[in-house]
Amino acid sequence: MNKALSNFLDLARWIAALAVLLGHATVLVQISDIMVAPHGPGVYAWWFLTAFSHQAVLVFFVISGFLVGGDLLRRRRRAEPFLLGYYINRFSRIYIVMVPALAVGFIVDSVGRQIFPNSGIYDASFFEGVFDPLNMFWALLQQQSIWTTQAGSNGPLWSLACEMWYYVTFPLLLLPFASAYSKSFRFAAFAAGVAATVFMAIPKSFFLLGYCAWIAGALVRLAPRPAIKSPLVSLGLFLATIAAVRLAVRGPVLTAYPFIATLADIATTATFANLLIGLRLGDGNGLFSNLGPLHRRLSDFSYSLYATHAPLVFFVWAGAGSLLGREWYKHLPTLLHWTLAFSVIFIAIVFAYAFSRLTEARTPKLRAFLRTALASGRPIAAPSATPATSASPASPALCSVAASEPELGRENS
Repeated sequence: MNKALSNFLDLARWIAALAVLLGHATVLVQISDIMVAPHGPGVYAWWFLTAFSHQAVLVFFVISGFLVGGDLLRRRRRAEPFLLGYYINRFSRIYIVMVPALAVGFIVDSVGRQIFPNSGIYDASFFEGVFDPLNMFWALLQQQSIWTTQAGSNGPLWSLACEMWYYVTFPLLLLPFASAYSKSFRFAAFAAGVAATVFMAIPKSFFLLGYCAWIAGALVRLAPRPAIKSPLVSLGLFLATIAAVRLAVRGPVLTAYPFIATLADIATTATFANLLIGLRLGDGNGLFSNLGPLHRRLSDFSYSLYATHAPLVFFVWAGAGSLLGREWYKHLPTLLHWTLAFSVIFIAIVFAYAFSRLTEARTPKLRAFLRTALASGRPIAAPSATPATSASPASPALCSVAASEPELGRENS
């Protein structure tokens, strides 16, 4: 991975995680008259920049596919067994953040429902049935928003469910090419991969379209050339695409032609994947090659930010509703609305950083422990999707994509 691509992945990861946070923070600032009354440039910037949560998840999926699925494609004919090591890497990466994130969400939701019962938030229709404790169990089995509803207020974890199943099924679908295993095992595993993919695709969810974005990211590792040679032009095309989606794919147009949303997702995925191809095949100099270490530090806890922010946002929303009235958030924004919104953004970022030091920063230690425990001290072969540089966290989860997801890290991808 050349320097420009490596730096860009760091930049894309933390911006995507921030975009999801901004999208949820909009519940504290409703600008219902944005189309009929004049506003300052800051208000228009907020309206424009806080609507890219969905595109951010697509970015996580593509990066996750690139880091994880792409490595599997490149090594699909490997001669040594790799599944155990691979699954240790993937399960460690997802669950070291997801399990404590679910616990944090459960605690924050429980406290919020207890002390803000009259806020009108936790008993709103969009939260119907989500606080059933059984949902936590289904979330751990990665069924959230696929076969079951979400676990509490932490809706963003839906993308981890998709990503985990991409991690599980993709190597099984490639196993017929792996000579390290017996023929009967390879084709039994392939059949299991097909069955699991079909089963997860049955409910009406984002699973299949997200899988296409993830596979597109994986194919970036094999692409011989980009559609557009210049990374700068490719970046401009990607930004223009998501800007056009933001301005055009909404409201009455989307209601009348819902298929446009799918076309918009395809365009977003294709232009971002093309940008990655250009950066991968470049010489590593020029665009993004001179980014400072700040982006790496921010990207190191992007998965934690993605996985923990939603319960905090809804807690603040409920608290404000309890103190200021159930309808306060429907009013045109005042200084108080803006203060609350930016305060919760700051709190969520600080909390995610502290959370990450206890969770995703320890991913390498968890992997080492599991490898030792499961192999009785013998090393386990596993694909490495990252360059041999300093160890730190993330994939969104994305990539999990990222992600994943949100998850998404080079060294821990």
